[in-house]
Amino acid sequence: MEACRSSSIPTESPSWYTDAEKYWDRVPATINGMLGGLGQLARPDAVSSLRFLSEYVNAPSTSSASAILSTSTEAPASSSSAKRQKLPLPGSGPSHVLDCGAGIGRVTKQVLLKAFDHVDLVENSSIFVKQAKEEYLQDEIASGRVGEVRCCGLQNLQFEGTSWEGRFDVIWCQWVLGHLTDADLIAFFRRCVTGLRPGGLIFVKENNTKIGVVIDDEDSSMTRSDLVLKEIFKKSGLKLLREELQKGFPSGLFAVKMYALEPIPQEVTEAPLA
Repeated sequence: MEACRSSSIPTESPSWYTDAEKYWDRVPATINGMLGGLGQLARPDAVSSLRFLSEYVNAPSTSSASAILSTSTEAPASSSSAKRQKLPLPGSGPSHVLDCGAGIGRVTKQVLLKAFDHVDLVENSSIFVKQAKEEYLQDEIASGRVGEVRCCGLQNLQFEGTSWEGRFDVIWCQWVLGHLTDADLIAFFRRCVTGLRPGGLIFVKENNTKIGVVIDDEDSSMTRSDLVLKEIFKKSGLKLLREELQKGFPSGLFAVKMYALEPIPQEVTEAPLA
């Protein structure tokens, strides 16, 4: 596909973010649109995400996913085998999660509301935010389970000094981080730490290319390899707890991988931005 090419990661293109905004403004505000015309991926995606979360999160007792989340059916694929206390930690009250690059709220409705008491969303497209508020998540907003929906690009998202400082047990980032340059992604991850409660985690679910980086000029995004992502995690001061490949997707697509990450205390490591 001509729009995709192996390349160095863009760092100074003035139109990198505006080109992405223009692309998504042309995408239908539907489930099919959120999944690039592959709406059939929604169910296997949601099931795998819930199972991955099960290692770290206790679902609300009223959740239809509580049986899935009550115990992990798969052994951790790698990294730390030490048992962690599941979120939310005792005494911290109801669980809260942030859905980053939320679109119309597909992941919020199909995954996160089944695993957490309350969900906030951040999405760069005002069109998708409007659809989420007025239609797709209307009932969930009315019930109070979906809280604030911010219209903001992740490269500009701030936690410190806002209502989102120290709020979240989990920050969930899925199919959105490829729109950030390396420097902006590292800075974003570092700011995310300010948004976490004690013991909180960051989850990443992204496409993987086999090696290096593949640039898509059409939507102004990049697909990073597993090794490139892990180097970014390291520079961001994040420790990899668990990783797992998405299963059940059609052949011919990029591999999709899930990562569970925890902040490393600043006094232990402080890597440069680049």
